[in-house]
Amino acid sequence: MIDLRRRSVVRYRVAAPPERVVDAIARAMSPGGLVGVSLTDRTPTLFVGRIANDSSFDLRRPRGLTTAPRIAVLRGRVEPTLGGAIVNVWYALHPLAWSARVFWLLLLGAVALVVLPASFGQPELLWILVIFAFVIVLMLAPFEWLARVDRAQLRSDFEETLRHAGPISSVPAATGDISPI
Repeated sequence: MIDLRRRSVVRYRVAAPPERVVDAIARAMSPGGLVGVSLTDRTPTLFVGRIANDSSFDLRRPRGLTTAPRIAVLRGRVEPTLGGAIVNVWYALHPLAWSARVFWLLLLGAVALVVLPASFGQPELLWILVIFAFVIVLMLAPFEWLARVDRAQLRSDFEETLRHAGPISSVPAATGDISPI
């Protein structure tokens, strides 16, 4: 499962000024809509999202009506450095996917609070908890798979976008950061 507590930071060095890098990201992006779904799978841009004034951004892949949900979100910041820019990015779950995960785990916890005390007298009641947990895992597993596939495509598209700004190279993660999955 994707660890929600720790961020996997990926760093890129781009041999271009930070403004040029932000401009390349902005050209590959369209603003997100209220619904977040386009009527066709073909969109003119690679990403949907926003760029803040401090050169931070939130991006995800566009979604058509016939495509799977876009679970992964690419977040990052462009920072100036000598001879170019450093782009720090990390991946997160879409807020709706994260909320759904929390809801189902809280519901499992509530069921456990009811079933566990009653199971001291009747151990067969533990099957309720086992079946309920199994169903929740079956519901969350496809979203984990979608997040991993979506993340790989996001990374590939983002690296291609950075190449439009200038030559890129990977930079080792800073102290305290963990390597990507």
